[in-house]
Amino acid sequence: MTRKLRWTLLGLALGAAGCCGGRMTTTPPTNPRPTTSPIDSPRAMPVVDALVDPPAGWRADPLRVDVQHAHAVWVSPTGDTAYGVILMNLPLPVGPEMVLWGFLHRLREVDRRGELHLKVDAPDLPGLRFVAQSGQYLLRVNLTVRGWHAWAVYAGSRNSRPVNPFELELAQRARDHTRVALTGD
Repeated sequence: MTRKLRWTLLGLALGAAGCCGGRMTTTPPTNPRPTTSPIDSPRAMPVVDALVDPPAGWRADPLRVDVQHAHAVWVSPTGDTAYGVILMNLPLPVGPEMVLWGFLHRLREVDRRGELHLKVDAPDLPGLRFVAQSGQYLLRVNLTVRGWHAWAVYAGSRNSRPVNPFELELAQRARDHTRVALTGD
């Protein structure tokens, strides 16, 4: 197999594995005022291999799970903001840059846009912190890569609505409190 073909296949596999494929669903808010309770108690969520920390009062969307990924998301009461965890099963153990490339590629496929606004190395994760814009959302992501798995833990806000600073802070705190790779590789 030629080197070019191997890289092409790896890119296609990572594009399929990278995910933000599901869209946040919108329902009329049950409570238009933001919640005042900051964070629920952290709990293990084996399907995404993480200790998740959703804000109190945020609605869990149905889990999206397939062979390539698992995606858990919680939406704020207004529907303007979300906190999510995506576990990606990688076809090969690769670094954060390659996973980021696949993530952005998948955003472009699913949501017509996948622009990288900011990227910072984050050895403490180990991985990257980045901000990306899809067709509908601005995502602030902690990307962790370990062996055959990667996690994108994000705080997202809708492009079509003004950012709700209180909800965004809650989502970012939840993102930063999330711990991944509970079971190891």
